[in-house]
Amino acid sequence: MCRTGILQDTKRVNLMYWFAVCRILLLATQLQSAVPVERAGGDQEQPWLQLGLRSARLQSLMLDDNVEQDEVRKRLLNTDVSGTQSTRTRTRLRVIPGTRPLKFELETTGEVVSETLGLNAQAVINSSGQHQFEVLKPLWFDGSRFRTQKCYGTIQASQWPQGVSSTAGRRAPALAPLGDRLAWNQVLLMQPRINRAVAQDLSRDVLPKIDKRVEARFAELQDRWLGLQSEVGRWLPDLRVQWFACATDAEVQLSAWTVIEPAQVAGAAVRVRESEDLALCVSQSALGAVLNAVLDRELERSGGRVMTDSRLQGFRRVLQSSLSSPGAGEAGGESAGESAGESGDLGATLYSVEFAERDSVVVECAGGMLKVRLRLRIVPRAGLPSDWMLVGLSLRGEICGEGLWRVRVSGVEVSGGSDGWQRLLRGVLEELSGRQVGLEQPREYRLSGFPDVFLYLRQIESGGGVLRVSGVLRQRQTGL
Repeated sequence: MCRTGILQDTKRVNLMYWFAVCRILLLATQLQSAVPVERAGGDQEQPWLQLGLRSARLQSLMLDDNVEQDEVRKRLLNTDVSGTQSTRTRTRLRVIPGTRPLKFELETTGEVVSETLGLNAQAVINSSGQHQFEVLKPLWFDGSRFRTQKCYGTIQASQWPQGVSSTAGRRAPALAPLGDRLAWNQVLLMQPRINRAVAQDLSRDVLPKIDKRVEARFAELQDRWLGLQSEVGRWLPDLRVQWFACATDAEVQLSAWTVIEPAQVAGAAVRVRESEDLALCVSQSALGAVLNAVLDRELERSGGRVMTDSRLQGFRRVLQSSLSSPGAGEAGGESAGESAGESGDLGATLYSVEFAERDSVVVECAGGMLKVRLRLRIVPRAGLPSDWMLVGLSLRGEICGEGLWRVRVSGVEVSGGSDGWQRLLRGVLEELSGRQVGLEQPREYRLSGFPDVFLYLRQIESGGGVLRVSGVLRQRQTGL
């Protein structure tokens, strides 16, 4: 290896550049789930992001069982009623196929079992109740907002006396057998009226509870979704992203677009294969937009489009911390630029890297690889800068063990600029070929909000301008 000029520190250049690229890729990975997607060969006519989820699998996961114990204190049919009741409910999701926007219903079925004591002027009545109900709550999701409608349903009340003692019999014990028999017969004659009154009372009690519980849960979900959309807008302020949701005969579909034509939305759908529960397609345009947004933000902290080797050293330290303990750097609100600032002198020791003003990062999904190209030039501390060059890395995923996968650099390329600069960078980057990017990653992830549900990555494919990630949803009990 040559030992003169900037080539004296080739290994150091290699290390700094490598960690800078990894840092950008890691940040992009963190944002990928929140950013929309577009396909190659018609970038403005295809969705940025598409998610297909098998409706039957979603419905099987969305089951909620609930049991409530309540005291009963009310007045019905001029009778003071007191006692206890137990309400068991099961709520399930039902996707309505072929709807745009997406329509689904929350179906809640349940049973109310009660033991009560009724007291009026004529008698004291001990009763047992067993009441069935079925309630539907319609909801719509257009990709941006959830809309709901008041729930409705049917209630079948069955209240039966277990013992009746008349007031007259209590005053005159000799008349108790006759008085109690008359009171019992009167209660049986009023049974249809009693059941109607109980059903009406349950509708005033059960329906508002279900409505309130569902509205609260979807209000929280709406806030999270709006927060995610706001985050996308913050990272990509120049793009107006619109989200759409619908249901096909067998799947729920969610897509994000930058330019919308109704016919395009109607014809766009992710095909979920037989062996999959879900498939996510992210376009190379979206990946490129995210990477450029991340790079621009980091360069803004640096004060311009030029990044010195001293600041790259700061990126290296933050990256090493992130790889050894993911999220450690962000936990204290520390950015890569802030960490680099702690090194004191931010001036170039040997060189600086200057990135292009626009579209510094280009991403291509082709041939089973994710190709990342950076448009930059090298500015030595002493001497003339290089011409603008494209520096590319081809990344490929591979399974590396039981439940693990990793990303490797499968190739490097340098184009543009003089032969001397090309040879220099190619020589530096060749050492990266075959190396692993970051840590090995698990193929199974716990889903937030579903403590017993795990997403198992089945396959990651790259081709035709799209990165396609598919998986299956596994449910298991995590408790003892």
